[in-house]
Amino acid sequence: MNIKQTLRYLALLSIAATLVACGGSDKKNTGTSSFASISAKASSAIAVSSAAPASLKLEVEDYLRFSDATTANEGGKYRTDAVDIEVAMDLGDGYNVGFIAADEWLEYTIVVSKAGTFAAEARVASAKSGGTFYMEIDGVTIGSDFTVSATGGWQVWGSLNQVLGNISEGTHSVCLQMKSNDFNLNWINLSSPDGGVATLSKSALGTISSCIHPVIPPAVTVPANIKLNQLGFQPNAEKLAVVPAVDTTTFTIVNADTETVVFTGDLSAADTWLPALDSVKLADFSSLTAVGNYELRVVGVANPASFQIATTAYDALNAAAIKAFYYNRASTALLEVNAGVYLRAAGHPDDVVRVHASAATVARPAGTIISAPKGWYDAGDYNKYIINSGISTYMLMAAYESLPDYFDNQNLNIPESGDAVPDLLNEVMWNLEWMLAMQDPNDGGVYFKLTSKTFSGFVMPVADTSERYVVQKTTTSALDFAAVMAIASRIYAAHETTYPGKSAQMLTASKLAYVWAKANPAIYYSQPSDIVTGAYGDGDATDEFAWAAAELYITTKDDSYYTAMNPTTVTADIPWWGGVKSLGWVSLANNLSSLTSIADKELIKSRIDGVAASYAAKKAVSAYGVSMENGDFGWGSNSAAAGQAFMLLTAYQLDKTKTEYLSAAQSLLDYLLGRNATDYSFVTGFGSRLPVNIHHRPSDADDVPGAIPGFLVGGPNPGQQDKGDCSTPYPSKIAAKSYVDATCSYASNEIAINWNAPLVFVAAAIQVFTLEAAPPVPN
Repeated sequence: MNIKQTLRYLALLSIAATLVACGGSDKKNTGTSSFASISAKASSAIAVSSAAPASLKLEVEDYLRFSDATTANEGGKYRTDAVDIEVAMDLGDGYNVGFIAADEWLEYTIVVSKAGTFAAEARVASAKSGGTFYMEIDGVTIGSDFTVSATGGWQVWGSLNQVLGNISEGTHSVCLQMKSNDFNLNWINLSSPDGGVATLSKSALGTISSCIHPVIPPAVTVPANIKLNQLGFQPNAEKLAVVPAVDTTTFTIVNADTETVVFTGDLSAADTWLPALDSVKLADFSSLTAVGNYELRVVGVANPASFQIATTAYDALNAAAIKAFYYNRASTALLEVNAGVYLRAAGHPDDVVRVHASAATVARPAGTIISAPKGWYDAGDYNKYIINSGISTYMLMAAYESLPDYFDNQNLNIPESGDAVPDLLNEVMWNLEWMLAMQDPNDGGVYFKLTSKTFSGFVMPVADTSERYVVQKTTTSALDFAAVMAIASRIYAAHETTYPGKSAQMLTASKLAYVWAKANPAIYYSQPSDIVTGAYGDGDATDEFAWAAAELYITTKDDSYYTAMNPTTVTADIPWWGGVKSLGWVSLANNLSSLTSIADKELIKSRIDGVAASYAAKKAVSAYGVSMENGDFGWGSNSAAAGQAFMLLTAYQLDKTKTEYLSAAQSLLDYLLGRNATDYSFVTGFGSRLPVNIHHRPSDADDVPGAIPGFLVGGPNPGQQDKGDCSTPYPSKIAAKSYVDATCSYASNEIAINWNAPLVFVAAAIQVFTLEAAPPVPN
């Protein structure tokens, strides 16, 4: 949570600052009842805890209700909802809540059996100053802000002490309201010097949280526009549109060229989609299959909605989503013959990169110069990260492994086009060669990132001449690297002529990284004090171990890797950079026919199918006809939509009788391309209303109007973490409407390679699978 004021730093715990650094809302990481009189006289200061035992200790991870800016538990511990929980290296260990963002809250219930004046001791840790939060009783503020000064690290703990005031007898809701970013929170001790007694209840009060202000939710409204996929549909696709809940019960579709009515249908009953608080109806025109240009019209809605039906509906989208990676290449000039108006001079050669002190070894001491060119810029900035690069590179290769025929025939007009290797794989090789250079040949460990010490300004790559470093080696970066190199080895084995020796080199590198990780199983990234770029904090490597073992098993056919995966203990969900366990299941599913007898094929299929079935079920009851729910809206919410579609299409490929999976994935692509509460198509260059002011340095610093095409922006994010840095206001705090097309909005309008990668898979898979499928039966 962002800085409001800085308190005098009083004391630090004697815990070493080299402990695991997690938490903090780094941009990489994507009501009211009554209560008795309150005294607001308070003191806030960081100090070593020496207070007497508290009457009640609230472990913050034991909340009853919450609001969190992210879509998943970025710490990966203790609970499986969206609150970010990690292991706390504090006195007594346990867990803490981290990655805290402004406007998040946590709710608890206490029972006060004897009224009294209460004080609070809050256990906090932060690598920077300025995080703030406050407490409420039954929706009313008690005490004043707790303001966090830097404690020396994300796991260096201290205490803030404050007198709250009198709390009456009875059952009360306690809310921790997060006001600004960047601190971790372990526990709150409530004590009463005059004999007040409080205990914890495990039951939430009422049906609506007192943490929400106002308690009564915003009113449901009827949107103004028809919402549908602005690119259009393939002939056999399920075709849905979201229509404002006006009085009429029917809709009409006309041929846009002839004004001839070609389809009429009944609208569904009105329903409310809670993430947008929109009252809407659905129009289903799936049985309209003729290629052409059309308009959907509804009496009572001013503007018709245009769309097309075409057999090549998503070919251009897929090609642009891949070519976006080319536009984000480091260490090379983009020539006019390939880049057109987006040509640029080379920047960041990365042939003189220094080993940061955090990554120093005897063989490579601090300041050692290495060369690690190529790779992709991670997002809107100019740094390169193994963690995010890993899942992105994997998803592109998984797309190829699933749909080789589609990509074999594609020409992206990149410098390598025309050779014997598919362009998708040529593009992936640009990043693989950088990743290989990030492995220390002396021990097999893998550097976490290649970065400047701070984020550059909004300049072209050639203008950023800041010194570059490789920073720290971690267990998670080694395992992500091992997994990616294992799948790359098996894919590029077929392209030995163009890339001689690469397959063998990548398999050797994979095994070395895996061995290093096994010998160093819990080295997590700790942000050095002189580095402020993305931290991608992850304090649990269990999922990375499983993923790497699965990929090595598939490639080597060595059963010991399958055993090491511990498959019966590994579940599946929607993959993201900090949660990659499902990627192993996807690869196993894509290679079922070549697995050895040790593999439990039914377990593999059930893991994938279970995830897909849950999202198909959500889509079936959604007023918008999508599986997206309130909890899916946070940093990079559009990647949640793409990730759900990725798993649905993987499951559909396993069993093509389950057409509901294909339809659910189609609806998620529709969402990204315009069937959403903002009326934007979220892919630059595609759609009738699209982002043009994205948070992406080359798009902003070049002289070309608008954004470089093919990038998927982050999307609606009610956390609005950039609102202190962005003068352009968000149009709404409502989850699915909290998006602004402004360059300053890194919380909603940045791009990232890990968001584009699943879009590549989804666009290709829907293009291929829908052409093969029969037209769906209308709902």
